[in-house]
Amino acid sequence: MELVSQAFSDGDLDAALAQYEPAAQLKPWAHPDGTGNGLRDFMRELMDLRLPLSLRIGETLQVAGLTVVMCERRIAGIGPDFEQIRLRGYGFAAVRPQADGSWRIAIDSWCLEGPPDDLGD
Repeated sequence: MELVSQAFSDGDLDAALAQYEPAAQLKPWAHPDGTGNGLRDFMRELMDLRLPLSLRIGETLQVAGLTVVMCERRIAGIGPDFEQIRLRGYGFAAVRPQADGSWRIAIDSWCLEGPPDDLGD
């Protein structure tokens, strides 16, 4: 997940996608009805903001060959249209070992929302 964050921050879509299994499922929480874009489109849309992605790993759980990683993601700064952007949210990823010994993300769930309206931001 840290490699995805670094590749994302560098604007390297292929490097970010290389951390996912070929059939990986992504569920952006902003699309609870399942109408969200695919993994590539979702990443490209966020990368178009040209802002770094920070990641803070929380808990990890190991179950049946998977490791579930809880995390917090943040994107903040001045976007390409000179607007202030502040997105933050919690999510999880399920990662599993591959035959070559590497680990890839099988399932990823992102929740990125702006600051609450009552903060005046």
